[in-house]
Amino acid sequence: MNSLRLNIFYKGLLTFANYIIGFVTFPYITRVLGPANFGLVNFAQNTVDYFLLFATMGIATIGTREIASVRNNQTAISKQFSSILGTNLFFTIICLTIYLGCIFIVPKFHQHIELFLIGSAKIIFTAFTVEWLYTGLENFRYITFRSLAIRVIYVISVFIFIKSPSDYVLYFSMTISTVVINSLVNFSYSRKFVKVIWKNLRDLRFVKHSFRLGLYTIMTSMYITFNVMYLGLVSGDEQVGYYSTSVKLYFIAVSLFSAFTSVMLPRMSAVHAKNDSEAANNYLRKSFQLVFLLAFPIISLTIVFAPQIIDIMSGKGYMGSILPMRIIMPALIFVWLSQVIAFQGFIPLKKDKYLLFSSLLGGGLAITLNIILTAKLQSIGSAIVLLSCECVVTTFYIIIAKKKKLFLLPSLRLITSIAIKSIPYLIIDVGLLFLFNGWLSFLLAAILSAFYFLLVRRRSVS
Repeated sequence: MNSLRLNIFYKGLLTFANYIIGFVTFPYITRVLGPANFGLVNFAQNTVDYFLLFATMGIATIGTREIASVRNNQTAISKQFSSILGTNLFFTIICLTIYLGCIFIVPKFHQHIELFLIGSAKIIFTAFTVEWLYTGLENFRYITFRSLAIRVIYVISVFIFIKSPSDYVLYFSMTISTVVINSLVNFSYSRKFVKVIWKNLRDLRFVKHSFRLGLYTIMTSMYITFNVMYLGLVSGDEQVGYYSTSVKLYFIAVSLFSAFTSVMLPRMSAVHAKNDSEAANNYLRKSFQLVFLLAFPIISLTIVFAPQIIDIMSGKGYMGSILPMRIIMPALIFVWLSQVIAFQGFIPLKKDKYLLFSSLLGGGLAITLNIILTAKLQSIGSAIVLLSCECVVTTFYIIIAKKKKLFLLPSLRLITSIAIKSIPYLIIDVGLLFLFNGWLSFLLAAILSAFYFLLVRRRSVS
């Protein structure tokens, strides 16, 4: 078993590097394409991603969990791999058929048919990416260096070939091509660890589990991916551009923490298989502590300096993103808590039904709030939907976990202690905002907050 710290380092390095790369390209792309074309590309991307949820149907989580449970048995790994791949292909074929039909039926899709036909390649090739195999084997070193190599090539290509607003189709094609290349490399390399057993490809015993986790992911997407698609249908592409910009930093923070929880999932699955509740609770205690230590300073910094952050990321043309960003960022504390509870609690214990119940609640709320708010408030409405749903879902998680006494939850004493220690973050941010102008105040606040975070973390751990 690989070192947990080394795995976290590799996964963290990949996620951090991806977003550093993203920060390099994002200001360039938003300025070159403009709000309308940038919004259109995001509309197409999020629509494809929404359909992709039906094609994958929780396969990433099931694949990681099932491969991790048999990783010391070569024959069993190949059987599990083939069965999970077969299940993925089953859902992909159904999803692709519906997606292609929608391209010709839905007017907004047909209007930009070129983009959506290109997007179909992502649905097809994602089935062969099999990232869950390497995650289950805890082969994060390979995942990291392969992904970084492809991303670097992508970034260089963006700066070389994307020169004007009319290049939005080419930009979308290049983005989709990274998935295609990843799948070709991954599937080829997988032969080093497994072989496809054709008989097991037809073994669809994971369909029930996939459907349950897939439905959870789909309903969760109602306030993540569906938000953008619905916003694009009821408002202009410019509003999609504002919302996509406002949520960019939020998703970066979510993904950075997801890197941690994705590493913990196979480890927690192994711990629970040994019935080692003490080790499981120790991991959970440290994870909850990390959530509160990180969330308070990031939320404070991004709310106070939202205008400066938007200006740095996208420029003056995206000032419509400031208020949505301020509404969205408090959702961080809720989504990070839910990630720990779900991926270190419910899923390793195979309590998938609780994820399904919570997703139905969150998805139903998202549909209702989108109908009520988004057409009227546009990007601001979408931001309110996201915050509200994350809050409700996390609250449901906590209620269920506490009622069923399944695992350790963060104590009120821990939350209160860290909250009190976090008050200086707000003082630093507001104080520097009045002392200096623009980027300088944001930069100084970020540096001072980082130093104070290290001090608080050291005292909390000790």
